[in-house]
Parts: sequence; structure tokens; C-alpha cells
Amino acid sequence: MEHLWCWRCKMEVPMLNEDEHKMASKLYRHGFETGKCNMTRQERFKDLLEYYKELTDYEETEPNAIMHHRIELYGPPCESCSKPYRTPKASFCAACGHKRLNFLNNTILQNTEQKWWHKILTAN
Repeated sequence: MEHLWCWRCKMEVPMLNEDEHKMASKLYRHGFETGKCNMTRQERFKDLLEYYKELTDYEETEPNAIMHHRIELYGPPCESCSKPYRTPKASFCAACGHKRLNFLNNTILQNTEQKWWHKILTAN
């Protein structure tokens, strides 16, 4: 578990690592499989909400929010403002507009490599 900025919630929240998220996913699925139509979301996903509260000491009321509080969904911290990029492949920071230098350099290098079909065309 790690505290990171969440773009949807507009605040810093506890984010789950992969092992924690795997357990949360099972509890989320369990809520769908065993829940009844007349149940509230808090009743249906009670086990998930309790798991998240026990793990993070943060009382979340929205089960869907827990599912997007996953570290792997976000990119590394911005070099300028330290908020995480919205995705691992983001080319700029949505918070401050900083262009991601490592991403640009890697993209340029990948684009300059010759494709396999270029080799066939130039050989003929």
C-alpha cells in the first residue's frame, strides 16, 4: 500500500499493490456473485469495504473507487510536480503539463528502429 494522488478522487488516497489488489478483486467479484438486487452497494460489497478499511485505515464508501486505487494503473511521479502520471504510458503530466523526457527519448528510439518489413522491401 502506498499513498498517491488519485485523478478521479482529486486527492491523495491509499493505493493497493498487486497482491492487495488481487484480494480486493476477489472480494469485489464475490459481492457481485452473492449480492441480491435489493441490497445497497455498502451491503453488497461489505467485505471489500471492510478489507480496504482494515488494510489502509481509510473508510471508503464507494467500492468502484477501491478498484481504481491500484498502483499499477498510474505512471511514475512527474519530475516537476511529483504527482503520478495518469498512466504508465503518459507522455505529459496532466497536472502541470510537464513533458516526460524519458518517455519522449524512448519513443524516438523505438520509432527510429527499422521494422522487419522495411528490411524485406529494401533488400529487393
